[in-house]
Amino acid sequence: MLNIVYSLGAGFLVFAALYFPRVLNAGESLVPAFIAAVAAMFVLGRSIFRQMEKLFAEAGKDLQAQRFDAAIKTLKSGYALEKKQFGVRSQLDSQIGMIMYLRKEFKESIPYLERSRRLGHWLGVAMLAVAHYKKKDHEKMRETFELLVKRAKKQGLAWNLYAYCLSQIGDDAGAQAVLSRGAAVAKTDDRVKENLLNVQNGKKIKMRGYANEWYQFHLEAPPMQMMDGRSQFSARRRR
Repeated sequence: MLNIVYSLGAGFLVFAALYFPRVLNAGESLVPAFIAAVAAMFVLGRSIFRQMEKLFAEAGKDLQAQRFDAAIKTLKSGYALEKKQFGVRSQLDSQIGMIMYLRKEFKESIPYLERSRRLGHWLGVAMLAVAHYKKKDHEKMRETFELLVKRAKKQGLAWNLYAYCLSQIGDDAGAQAVLSRGAAVAKTDDRVKENLLNVQNGKKIKMRGYANEWYQFHLEAPPMQMMDGRSQFSARRRR
């Protein structure tokens, strides 16, 4: 956005300073002009990155204190940076959407996660796919999961989650095909192969091995000891 304009402007100024006084010819002037533009882009981008880091740190403190609305408000204040740097809005919306999803505000999270699906964190894309599953929009669910496994092809959780949702809607053949694809690329996660064998043998896909990574999707109730912790968490929110 504006940072691109400023960077190109810096490059043009260097080019003009060298070419028009005949210090260098056009071809020779382009090299330092290009270097100046890249350097300006790096410096300006770094400045935006530091501001984003500050926003995320502040929002993180709000989340730790269970001030979820405050965290969302903090993140939204970063929208002003969108005019300067491409991709800022996607990163912010991804975080906002994930906070809403974790609060079980599935419907409300979808617009934010949709806007961030191309550039946001892959976990946000996973939550978006499951949100579509919960809405019984299986076409969008599949479309989003396909984007997810392209973005996070080495993440075993992504493949297992995709297969789990397919199995839940009765598409065991599709689940098996997905796990076969996943086993070929997510080689460091044995749970993909284990679930592939489960499906091939007519058994259920097992996800509890992922613990909190799995339960955050709100597709299965956690064990009682984890439920006790969540009950305390809910009580703190009400106070």
